[in-house]
Amino acid sequence: MVELRELQYFLAVAERLSITEAARDLQMAQPALSQAITKMERRLGTVLFDRSRRRLRLTAAGTTLVPEARHLVGRVRVLESTLGRAGGQRAYLRIGCIASAVSGLLPRVLPRFRATHPHVVPVVQEMGQRAQLAALRDGAIDVGVCRMLSGGDGVELTRLADEPLHCLLPAGHALAAAEAVRLVDLADEDVACFPRELAPVAHDTIVSACVRAGFSPRITQEAANDQALLGIVACGLAVALVPRSTTRLHVDGVVSRPLTDPEAITPLSVVVSATADSPVGAAFRDALVAAGT
Repeated sequence: MVELRELQYFLAVAERLSITEAARDLQMAQPALSQAITKMERRLGTVLFDRSRRRLRLTAAGTTLVPEARHLVGRVRVLESTLGRAGGQRAYLRIGCIASAVSGLLPRVLPRFRATHPHVVPVVQEMGQRAQLAALRDGAIDVGVCRMLSGGDGVELTRLADEPLHCLLPAGHALAAAEAVRLVDLADEDVACFPRELAPVAHDTIVSACVRAGFSPRITQEAANDQALLGIVACGLAVALVPRSTTRLHVDGVVSRPLTDPEAITPLSVVVSATADSPVGAAFRDALVAAGT
């Protein structure tokens, strides 16, 4: 019998068509995910992915399984939530959240929400925006916090605020002595950034801000999360442009400075499913909107 966890793994790989990217979204080791998919294929007696090319492709069996897996995963999540509410017991609030909001927005909103909703048990999972959309479609999360500008089919997006960008600099950098940094002063700097396939809005926001300042950023380093980005800056390999909330993380050897450009901002949004009934997700969405940033 196929387990729920295996279906979730399958959907993550089907969404990305990459074991590496899916493992990163799921926050698990790549070999473990690959072995889980192979085990699932053996159990089903069919091949779900064509591995003969550079990038995975779904086989006919895999394509058939996708909607069925989404339906099953979604129904299990709805059942868990419904039984929790019906029994007057715990109801799980499954939150998908970008890293900067985990350390920035959630600590301001979640404790108050828990105080007013004592039966709710929050479960926070750090994930990129594309993974959030897939998880909402699959019923794997109730609400997502991201930097998307639009949610797409089946997703309701509410813009929370625009967050100013800050510049992360190595402590010994010449600009570290300034109270604020002009974007144009970074024209000759190496820049660290999130890969576009992982965080397209964040990536494009940074590039657009630099272009408005008269230059294209020289992106020489990429990082999959905030801690890695800070580490690259601490090593003196590059500077970075990040949302203000990321500056709440502290790493020795890194200083943060605001930008003088008032248009150097990045959106912060909340997304919920437009089709799945999740009262607890809608309630937390409303709490985020009420709190703003």
